[in-house]
Amino acid sequence: MYNSAFSEFKNAIYVYIDLGSTAALTTDIKSYVLNEIEAQLLNLHNIDIRNFKFIKGVYASEIYRFSTGIWGEKKESNPDLYETKLLEYLDELTKNKDEYLKRSITAHSKSTKKQIIISLDNADQRDYEIQQTAFIISQELAKEWSATVFISVRPQTFFKSKRSGALSAYPHKIFTISPPRIDTVIEKRLKFALDMAEGKMPLETLDYVRVNAGNLSLFIKALLSSLKHNNELYEFLSNITGGNIRSAIEFVSGFIGSPNVDADKIINIMATKGKYLIPLHEFTKSALLGEYSHYSHDTSIAMNIYDVTTSDKNEHFLVSIIISFLDSNNDNRDNDGFYSSSSLVENIQNLGFNADQITSALRKATNKKLIETSQRITFEEDINGTLIGDMPNSFRITTIGAYHLKRWLGVFTYLDAMVFDTPIFDSSIREDLQNSVNSFAIDKRYERANLFKEYLKSCWAKFDNKPDFFDFEECLSTGETSFEGVKKAISTATH
Repeated sequence: MYNSAFSEFKNAIYVYIDLGSTAALTTDIKSYVLNEIEAQLLNLHNIDIRNFKFIKGVYASEIYRFSTGIWGEKKESNPDLYETKLLEYLDELTKNKDEYLKRSITAHSKSTKKQIIISLDNADQRDYEIQQTAFIISQELAKEWSATVFISVRPQTFFKSKRSGALSAYPHKIFTISPPRIDTVIEKRLKFALDMAEGKMPLETLDYVRVNAGNLSLFIKALLSSLKHNNELYEFLSNITGGNIRSAIEFVSGFIGSPNVDADKIINIMATKGKYLIPLHEFTKSALLGEYSHYSHDTSIAMNIYDVTTSDKNEHFLVSIIISFLDSNNDNRDNDGFYSSSSLVENIQNLGFNADQITSALRKATNKKLIETSQRITFEEDINGTLIGDMPNSFRITTIGAYHLKRWLGVFTYLDAMVFDTPIFDSSIREDLQNSVNSFAIDKRYERANLFKEYLKSCWAKFDNKPDFFDFEECLSTGETSFEGVKKAISTATH
């Protein structure tokens, strides 16, 4: 639109229709599309299809035939009656909105020699049936309106519809758009922001807003340097955002202003030493806590996988077990990596969990994007805050779920964040934790995280029916280095 085909779009009747957010409450997609086309013709192209002169131009041939018909005899003898009947006739013609819009836009296209381009965007955000309707509408617009129509869909949905859905009867031209690399996008955005902070590009501010551009440029330089030299940071960004470019940008933007990031320390070190590599645990802390001092399920991008819905200690490991099962090599997995829900539930039930525990865990993990369904759905809450909705046919693990399982499960930062969000069934450990509940001192946080880890290890030891595809002790061992680093920092600070 703005580069390689700029002149084509500039000299076209272009209509962009968002079937995602702007049409979220609409089920009658055809009416929405027609109304949106009419509105954009008026607002963007100054084409008023309700203008009487325009109507007469579109239906010029019909008006001529009308004038030679039975009412044409009244044109001279009774012109008022003739005009009344002509208006009634034109009113009937324009009532068929589909046909009239087609006639209007094609007539204008021919008179101005402009091609018609229509984009139906974000169809993949709607359910399968609405996507099928959107496909059919696109085909009709392309064939009957002589328009070039673009519709964006996920590959999986396209091939499913191509095999047995609305697309099976039509030819198509397919354009595959690969997502850009997250590291490239983040680097370019940060360099652009750095140019603005250093005054190389104009920075528009209101009269009463002041920007400490010097400090901001130092912080951005630290970010750029850290992302360049620490591959763990890009692994973190790519996986915890599920490869979503927009989410990665939003996280980095939030990190710059996060109250859980010691920006003063970073700026001071950059000012005095000229270099500071932001460690992974600072990114992790920002991701886990967001803008709060304690973990909040509603605002954090992370999930507390140790949370429970019943008084069953084994449930501390249920989400981890589900994710591990979905990550395991199993004959029941299809070519797209999905496991059938029935097979998944049956295998987890064999470990001693009931159906309610399993479905609750599946819904929560889906809404936190640790796993995803074949229908790309999430679950709604009832008035009591319980997630509800029919279970889909299949599930698979996401990169977000894999990162929780393989990187976060046993590290200090994650356990420290989840300790007060997890029900503790051991009264003695619960009382020990409560003694330092209000302290943010690193030594107290270290003690709490260690207590929490030991509690979880004791629960795992009493889990009689352990699965062979998940080893909690091994997960904890991968996080030992993070505890050693904190212990070393505490020792250094006290000497």
